[in-house]
Amino acid sequence: MKNTQNIQLRPATPDDVEPLTALSYKTIRVKYPDIIGADMVEGYIASGAVPQYYRDRNTFTRVAVLDGEVIGACALRGNAVDLMMVTLDHHRSGVGSALLSEAETILFADHGEISLESFRDNRQAVDFYAKHGWVMQEAFTDPDYGIAMVRMTKQRKD
Repeated sequence: MKNTQNIQLRPATPDDVEPLTALSYKTIRVKYPDIIGADMVEGYIASGAVPQYYRDRNTFTRVAVLDGEVIGACALRGNAVDLMMVTLDHHRSGVGSALLSEAETILFADHGEISLESFRDNRQAVDFYAKHGWVMQEAFTDPDYGIAMVRMTKQRKD
């Protein structure tokens, strides 16, 4: 585990698209083949959807930076955490917790209930969210890709 006491959370900029894309490709290639299949992983990467996502969602994305390096990100959409990703060598270091806390603060400013979706078989992610007070509301199958998903919510404490 690396020292993350000097982590900086900030809004993403257009200059972050390339490092966010690299972070995503590395994480997806390592973590997701067992969850969604290697062919789907490589097809997704080849589609160009990742850099386009970060260009389109840039103003709604927060990045975690340590020593000038982008090491994590969360993207927000409506009342939802649309994406959470942390470099593999910073898992279990507090970076994800810091990003999630930032996302919750932003979302709870406008919403009483917030939500997210995760791959059901990504137990590390599902357990992480549950540890932070998120509650599973439903399990479902993604209609486009046939992947098992879960929807989780969290209520604002007034």
